[in-house]
Amino acid sequence: MKRIKFLSTMFGLSALMFLGACSKTNEPEPNQPDTDIPANETWIIYNANANWSGGIYALKNNKSREINLSGLPFFQVSSSLGGRVLGKTLYKVNSASNAQGILKLNLNTAGQVVQDKFLASLSNAYISNYLVVSATEGYYWDDVRGGLKVQKFNPTTMERTGEIDFSSLSEGLPNESAGQLILAKRDDKLYVDLLLGTKLTGNWQVSPPKQEVAIAVYDLTNNKILNVTKFAGTTNLSVFIDHVLYSYDEVTKDLYFVAVADMKTQPTAASSKILRIKNGETQFDQNFSIDIKNYQFPAEFNRLFVHNSKIYTTIPSRPTSYYGGGQHGVTYRSDVWYWNEIDATTKKATRLNIPADSFYGTSNPFMHNGEIYFLSNNTTEGFSGVNQYNPTTGKIKETFRLKESGRLNGFNIIVD
Repeated sequence: MKRIKFLSTMFGLSALMFLGACSKTNEPEPNQPDTDIPANETWIIYNANANWSGGIYALKNNKSREINLSGLPFFQVSSSLGGRVLGKTLYKVNSASNAQGILKLNLNTAGQVVQDKFLASLSNAYISNYLVVSATEGYYWDDVRGGLKVQKFNPTTMERTGEIDFSSLSEGLPNESAGQLILAKRDDKLYVDLLLGTKLTGNWQVSPPKQEVAIAVYDLTNNKILNVTKFAGTTNLSVFIDHVLYSYDEVTKDLYFVAVADMKTQPTAASSKILRIKNGETQFDQNFSIDIKNYQFPAEFNRLFVHNSKIYTTIPSRPTSYYGGGQHGVTYRSDVWYWNEIDATTKKATRLNIPADSFYGTSNPFMHNGEIYFLSNNTTEGFSGVNQYNPTTGKIKETFRLKESGRLNGFNIIVD
């Protein structure tokens, strides 16, 4: 019996030593790169200070789950509000010094962000909305060239190449524009917001005579206006020129738009809504709308990405107003905005397990390699970073967070 106990004890000790050795063998070596981070990706990070200035950083071999930007090279900008990517080229609203127009940026041989060309706007106001379709096709809006005209440009040479005239849609109102806030292309058609109204004192939005929104559809093949489609019960499609609120569902080919409504009066009868123009159609789907009142009110939708009939947006945890609190936009920018997935069919909203956001960064989510990336700035938790969500498996993981590096106002991925 003693021999059996002795052998049993020795076997147990040997097993523990073996498991301990295996555990040590499988532990990652300290300071080793995270092999889960794709080596062929360059992360473009737009950080920002309290006054919205900041830098555009490009990280490739130095990517990590916790990023301290201190000491890293960057491209300085006066307004760091994110940008858009076409291949390996970056585009953003306004120059490094915040002159109005469209700035084109590239990566140099050292992998750093550098300026390429700049297409200046004739206007001095903050109003240069743009759309980059391909290396040779682009569109932008310049009030000085005509509020009811959309300008064409070449995104490679950054030269203006012509214009599309929507002046025939004028109703003679003080503030009229086509494409000021939305420029979207699907197939051979250009979809632009048609805003006709008056900018009232103390309100930065244009107030239309009727509580409705309108999209003008232009046939790029035959060079003519096809139609104007309207949707009643809301106003003001989109918000700012660098905060565009439309999304193209790559699966269903449907176009979605956010009408933020009047953010000052927040009327119940004309509340913020998400609208749709279905694949193959040029009219609003009059049987479809997602109304903010069904989730929170007063409030409005202020972010948008759609994939496979799932709508991704932020919904506040309490009623909120951009004009509330006595200081323009400050109380609105609290840690109350939570990322949600809304089923376009059932309209059920599911809150995602992602840190709350303060709305200081306005970049919309985007999809990359089958996963959707969400930005969050959370003052309470001290979180400023990105989470990625797999819509198939429902798995969420933290992509990275900034450490002692200001706010995260934009994020792009460039692939080798």
